[in-house]
Amino acid sequence: MPDCDLCQAINPDVGDCTLQRHLHAGQQRIVAASEYAAAVPTIGAFVPGYLLVVPTTHVLSLGQLNDDELAGVEDLAHDLANQLHQVYRRPILTFEYGLNLPAGRRICHGHLHMLPSTADLSEWLAARAPGYEIASYAQVPRSPDTSYITVRDQTGTLTCYPVPNDAFPRIRLREVVARLDPQIEDAAWDWQTHPFPEQMRATVDDLTTVAPTARRVPASRTGAPR
Repeated sequence: MPDCDLCQAINPDVGDCTLQRHLHAGQQRIVAASEYAAAVPTIGAFVPGYLLVVPTTHVLSLGQLNDDELAGVEDLAHDLANQLHQVYRRPILTFEYGLNLPAGRRICHGHLHMLPSTADLSEWLAARAPGYEIASYAQVPRSPDTSYITVRDQTGTLTCYPVPNDAFPRIRLREVVARLDPQIEDAAWDWQTHPFPEQMRATVDDLTTVAPTARRVPASRTGAPR
């Protein structure tokens, strides 16, 4: 979609985009890519290593992807989790707010957040919304009128939390993570106010100077927990 910031960010043929303007001139922004997804540093990287894993198909949430696309996103995220841990030596948190409500989102392109963090987002959500463990992203709600949150915690457990298909009250997951992780300033969660360009640039440098982990064979897409 031409006017989508994330579509532009993951398109290697686009030279100038919102994300690129936060990086050094000529610095690459795509740190990893596959047929189905690409990873870029997020605007608002309140810790080094904070990435967005973005499907190449423009959808509101990962649940709107087909099975092959979902598996491709999950495979890339798995590889990146290994690389992030290798580089930063911290546990890796992954989450998505699958809000299927275009008018209720600032970014209307589904994506995974991945970052080195000790924040126990699963525990925080469990006290506020019923959740259930799933084996893979193929088990997230797939209906376009159903919203959800997924969290892959620092142990690799993937949990889905169905939430109302409504922007109000909005759960601001970045704000929650900032509050739960002592390394992050509470007020630093809003990416529009605090873009952290220095940490975006450092993330690219950190992850493009270390060889990525080997990709897994297709048999790993059987749905077993990761």
